[in-house]
Order: sequence, then C-alpha cells, then structure tokens
Amino acid sequence: MQPRPSAHVRTAILGGADGATIVLGLIVGLVVSRQPASAVWHASLAGGLAELVGMASGQYLSDSESGVRVALTCGVAAFAACTVPAVPYAFGGGTVALCVSLGLVAVAAGVISRLRPERGVLAAVTTYGVLLAAAVLTGAVALI
Repeated sequence: MQPRPSAHVRTAILGGADGATIVLGLIVGLVVSRQPASAVWHASLAGGLAELVGMASGQYLSDSESGVRVALTCGVAAFAACTVPAVPYAFGGGTVALCVSLGLVAVAAGVISRLRPERGVLAAVTTYGVLLAAAVLTGAVALI
C-alpha cells in the first residue's frame, strides 16, 4: 500500500482536479457554443480567481487544523489548473488554441494522476474519466 500523501499534496490534488475540470468545461462549453477566444480567456481567468478564493477558503473552513498554508496550496493549485490551459486563448483562438489548451489540461491530469495515492492505471482512468464526463456534459449543454 502506498503511503498517504502529505496535506499539501492532498489539497494540491483537490484544487488541481477541480480547476482542471472547470477550465475544461469552460473551454468546451464556450468553443462548442462558438464564443470568441477572448470569452474563453476571460471566463477562465474569472473562474480561476473564484477558484483561488473558493477552494482555499473551503479547505480552511473544512480543516482549519491543517492551517492557512495548506488552504492556500489548494487555492493556488485550483487557480493554476483553471487558468494555465486557457492562456492560448489570451493570444488567439481556433484549432491551435484548442489543441494547446486540451494538451495542457491533459498534462495537468497526468500530474494529478501521478500525485494520487492510487497511482497507476486506476488513478489515470479515474482522473481522465472525470474530465471526459465534464467535457461531454458541457459540450452537450452548449449545443442547446
């Protein structure tokens, strides 16, 4: 059995997974509904800032014994995972921006999978499965 990750790693996994799921949903939803590239960037930046505050405060409120540093780890991981994949949309749009963004989400998911205590195939299938579900749901809603 793998040793349990530290509180910092656990909250980085939580924040990173949440941020990656949100940014993927924003990217897919806005691209499918044919919004301009600037909308993807601004929505992801706004979402990332909300994630920073929400995930850090949520972590602190749910486990204040872990301290402010652990809470900030969660918030910063969520912010980074929610904004970094959207950076290509700050400079343009189209297929290139979409491919780079999806690649960055895939890299974030790979890092999250690697940090998870299960590791291996189970961690990867679960992590990428959650992201796929978010992409399918937000893409379907964007078609309405």
